Amino acid sequence: MDLGLSGQSAIVTGGSRSIGRAIAATLLREGARVMLVARDRARLAAARAVLAQETGGDVYCFAADLERDADARAMVENTIQTFGHIDIHVNCAGTVNPADFASLTEARWAAVFEEKLNLYVRCLRYVVPHMQARKAGRIINLAGVAGREGGAITIPVGVNNSAVLNLTKSLARALARDGILVNAVVPHIIDTDRQDETMAKLAAISGKPEAEIRKKRLDELPLGRMGRPQEVADVVTFLASARASFVSGAAWHVDGGAAHGI
Repeated sequence: MDLGLSGQSAIVTGGSRSIGRAIAATLLREGARVMLVARDRARLAAARAVLAQETGGDVYCFAADLERDADARAMVENTIQTFGHIDIHVNCAGTVNPADFASLTEARWAAVFEEKLNLYVRCLRYVVPHMQARKAGRIINLAGVAGREGGAITIPVGVNNSAVLNLTKSLARALARDGILVNAVVPHIIDTDRQDETMAKLAAISGKPEAEIRKKRLDELPLGRMGRPQEVADVVTFLASARASFVSGAAWHVDGGAAHGI
């Protein structure tokens, strides 16, 4: 199936590792041009080199700390200078760690929103006007199941992801007449290095062995296994494509059937 992505230009934040890197690779294989964005310059350059070799695609990279407004603006300006325009923006940077709510100080609670929600908003403030001027665009925000299902030690994670889902739905309505489609993809327990870090943090907070935490989480997945980054990337790429031209304001779960809600 031709997804109609040949020649399209995309930004993928968090593109140097895990799910973001898989998304970038899939977009490149479909013929899109990709700007990888991440903080770590060395890892970013290494990811770009591997992706270029593996896909033969047109891939560039831009190092940015998206907690800084100037970096978000520079990211968009650099992408436009490189590609001429932005067709697709994938918000995949940022992760919020599990935490015991009672231990969160005022400063730490405020900082939680810099780890995901504010990064997304900061990028979109610069991406959206450009897409509006062209009357076209695709925005895909990565969220998480915790945004729809509360958990005792995932309160910071859940509140951030709930906000991302609300942002997605609201922007989809606000930008529809500008030809901009906005959707969310909601992964859960994907087999990445970040998932390993999360398992370790959950074990530390609960005081239980990491192996026990891992087994319990996997037992809760109806499919009985972790997801793969590629499985998330395939859904993101479809939503970025011409084949999803009547899809906006939706949240697509890639969670092995884990979510309980309808």
